[in-house]
Amino acid sequence: MSTSRNLTLIIMALVAVLALVGCTREITTVEQIDPGASNCFNCHTDDPETDQYGLTDKQLEWSFSNHGIGAYVGYAGGRNGCSGCHSGAGFVARLDGATDVPYATTIGCWACHAPHTTGDFALRINEPQPLSNGLMRDIGSSNICTACHVARTAVDVALAPEFPDSTVGGVPLDQVRITSSHWGGHHGPQGEMFYGNNGYHFDGYTYRTDVPPAHDVEGMTRCFGCHGNANPVVDLGGHSFQQRNTAGDMNVASCNRCHDALVDFDVNGVQTETAELLETLHGLLETLGLVDVDGHPISGARGTEVQVGAAWNFINVEEDRSMGVHNPNYIHDLLTSSIAALGGAPAK
Repeated sequence: MSTSRNLTLIIMALVAVLALVGCTREITTVEQIDPGASNCFNCHTDDPETDQYGLTDKQLEWSFSNHGIGAYVGYAGGRNGCSGCHSGAGFVARLDGATDVPYATTIGCWACHAPHTTGDFALRINEPQPLSNGLMRDIGSSNICTACHVARTAVDVALAPEFPDSTVGGVPLDQVRITSSHWGGHHGPQGEMFYGNNGYHFDGYTYRTDVPPAHDVEGMTRCFGCHGNANPVVDLGGHSFQQRNTAGDMNVASCNRCHDALVDFDVNGVQTETAELLETLHGLLETLGLVDVDGHPISGARGTEVQVGAAWNFINVEEDRSMGVHNPNYIHDLLTSSIAALGGAPAK
């Protein structure tokens, strides 16, 4: 009995020892690094001496840009169909695939960059973006520009007849209707104009669609090569992206890499000629009742495909706002052929 009791006690002792061993936990101390407020101030500072990324200067430049002044947010920034380009939050949401944007925000650094996510100021978009008719062109760091700076509508869609298969008394109802006051190359068709694309081409005319070689050089980074060219004047170039400021100064430094001692952008009279052609075409279209005295499309106006095609070209060139500089040959061909098609001076 004593032997049995001793054996039992020994077994119980072994079980207790094993239980204690099994319950032992190794406690490891993990040292965490607190970034502290000092790291935030590498970016969020108003002291140029400690501004690691030069944001103080860039934000000042940005305040002079059309993107940063806030005027382009307005009512459009809060509308689902507009906020993808007219609101900083809307742009980011669109890239994430969202279709419902609940509020409008100004367009700031984080619209194009995601430093709190990536840890740097890489652009949110690096891949080529489709132009309005689906054409893809890889323009490097300027790909992010064509995410918004396009006409939004392909020319064949915009000029589709309102009632293509209907007739009245045997007469086809094939007129084209201007569907809204925002019809046309909606405020930013620079991507298409630059690449000689998405204009209305009249039968019997040859259009020079090639980009001027000097405007499409890899090292120039296309849009940024001119609009982002560094300039000691705070509201020219850089992150202002302005080529002309309110004082009339012009950022011609990038142009002078190829052209000789320019003081403005009217190279070989391209802007003067474009302005004259636009004025002539405007008068013809106003007479037809397709645009108003300010050149805005008249919602509900109708015309033939040729007439409304000329209006499409007028609006796209107007909204491009380079007055011929982005692609002189293509813009010249669009305007002169449109004028000739409406019975104006023959195209040259």
